[in-house]
Amino acid sequence: MASEVQSSNSTIQNVIQNNKEWVTEVQANNPDYFTNLAKGQSPKLLWIGCSDSRMAVDVLTQTKPGDVFIHRNIANRIPSEDLSALSVIEYAVKHLKVEHIIVAGHTSCGGIKAAMSNSSVGILDHWLRPIKDLYVANQQEIDELPEAERADRLGELNVVQGVNTVSKLPVVLDAWKEGRELYVHG
Repeated sequence: MASEVQSSNSTIQNVIQNNKEWVTEVQANNPDYFTNLAKGQSPKLLWIGCSDSRMAVDVLTQTKPGDVFIHRNIANRIPSEDLSALSVIEYAVKHLKVEHIIVAGHTSCGGIKAAMSNSSVGILDHWLRPIKDLYVANQQEIDELPEAERADRLGELNVVQGVNTVSKLPVVLDAWKEGRELYVHG
């Protein structure tokens, strides 16, 4: 059944074909590419960003596979109870020994816009609740801005909140106590 669906879906077929062509091209240009990549990773940067499909981290940063460790979710939230985000941060800091953590927001974020709205977005309402609370706490400042700038300002405040959260995590505090060079950017 799955193979029938897969073979009838041109989007999936295109992705698979594109991947095959990419592998062939990479191997032709650098026969050891995949062997070297399989040896491990030692990125200096952890990127915490939005799941938005337009935010291609390697394109935005002009980096190669293995250069950036990445965690993404809707509206680049970093909740202190999110085991996925916390696990990524801990692994990046403690085991990969990254030197930089970037909490990256972006303009025109759909998650931020949804958090500002009074409309329900289903299960995302729960996920976006802290951003809604952030909006309410800063509503006077935000609402004084031209409407076109409001969501971007809330996105900036969300990044600041994320940087503050990351900076208070035990794994980050421990790295700083050890004298490690670890910078948190937003």
